[in-house]
Amino acid sequence: MPVPVIILLCALGALALLCAVCAVRAARMKKTLPDTPAAVTWTDEEADKYAKDLSEMVKLATVSRKQEDSFEDFLVFQKKLEELFPLFFSQAENHDISGNILRKLPGKDPKRGALLLMGHQDVVPAEGQSGWEKPPFSGEIENGCVWGRGAMDCKSTVCCELEAVEALLREGFTFNEDLWFFSARNEENSGGGSDAAAAWMKEQGIRLNVVLDEGGAVVMDMFPGLKAPASGVGVVEKGYVNLRFTARSAGGHASTPPKNSPIARLSKFVAEAEKKNVFKQKMVSPVPEMFAAISPYLPFYFRFVLGNLWLFKGLVTRLLPAISPMAGAFVQTTAAFTMSGGSEAPNVLPDKAWIVCNMRPSVHQNADESIAALKKLADKYDIETEVLYKKDASAVTDVNGAEFRFLTECIEKCLPDTVVTPYMMTGGTDSRRFEIVCDNVLRFTPTRLTPQQLAAMHAANENIGVEALAEGVKTYKYYIERYNSR
Repeated sequence: MPVPVIILLCALGALALLCAVCAVRAARMKKTLPDTPAAVTWTDEEADKYAKDLSEMVKLATVSRKQEDSFEDFLVFQKKLEELFPLFFSQAENHDISGNILRKLPGKDPKRGALLLMGHQDVVPAEGQSGWEKPPFSGEIENGCVWGRGAMDCKSTVCCELEAVEALLREGFTFNEDLWFFSARNEENSGGGSDAAAAWMKEQGIRLNVVLDEGGAVVMDMFPGLKAPASGVGVVEKGYVNLRFTARSAGGHASTPPKNSPIARLSKFVAEAEKKNVFKQKMVSPVPEMFAAISPYLPFYFRFVLGNLWLFKGLVTRLLPAISPMAGAFVQTTAAFTMSGGSEAPNVLPDKAWIVCNMRPSVHQNADESIAALKKLADKYDIETEVLYKKDASAVTDVNGAEFRFLTECIEKCLPDTVVTPYMMTGGTDSRRFEIVCDNVLRFTPTRLTPQQLAAMHAANENIGVEALAEGVKTYKYYIERYNSR
């Protein structure tokens, strides 16, 4: 038999063997969620109370703003919290950080470390948004939901956390670890409250075992083929960069336009940046761990590929950007051109034109490297690059560590019909600031969100389900209670 034929047969045999191995692995990894009752329950009276408390919080318009010379509205909100949760606010030590809430319930054994619960007070503006079916600060409870700005982002998180702690205090629960609670009044505008609180903790020599903040939630359709709800726990945040690109010329009258005017060069630059991917594609933690968590619950053809990343990792990395913008964001830096400006008159050529780009650096390609990649393309069109703001991706919390595993176990007990998975957050939270005092920063609120509720984030008709709120309170309570007894 000719040597080339032998080589071909060997190659085909090896390929067949690989496919067989992948198929066996895919078949063996298949799982179904356990048909077990949840470890938490609640009464209609409890659910009604939680909804009414959140409604009172939503009615107070704590709108984020750039000018922070006064924060009286936040002090009114905080007074309302003291009324709603009197045991916590009367027993917790107060460490005021310029109107940002920082409280501590001392544990009986501080050497065991500390737990920090987080959720911000401020909300994005509602004015100028059409389509509100109910006034944005009415806090109406209707159709099984609490409606209004902040109902989901993120006063529901604050409400769930404080309801859980208040209930434990009513029961006379003894806290072993110190329990901290932080709530910023300027998270939405990156106003620095969390930076100040984290810096104060570091100065005091405080170390935290774990930080639990907003971020992930319980959602449907997290991935094609996944029929069960997913409880996504954010373990890393991508970076954040704002760039301004400026093209210059001598200007002039629009009746005699030259070639390669500032706007023309910027247009070519933007078109090439979107067509030609200048950023490195790489699958890094927690993306492989996310696929490992969800693949057992996917159809066979997805299990065959995603359950065998040892073989298909490179292929999947290249294909993800073609699946969806969200999928692509998991494996590379993203850049979105969001603002622009040029001439002040329609018949005048601009002597300069500019665009602003919002970039989210990946874990494997930091802010400076991502900026350099885009700057190289801008230089090709004689365009200046100015860095307005930059920060790298956060640290990645160890998904094999005790804190992530403990939270996972609690979610599986309280929300047994959901698939728990780590994931990479493409947005940002205050929690990353506390990396200077904590190695385990987890981003998850145990509330179920519908597709409509997800779409309403920072948009009209924000709301959250009354039952989802109750489930969230009870899950936090379960987590805190067992955290102190483990």
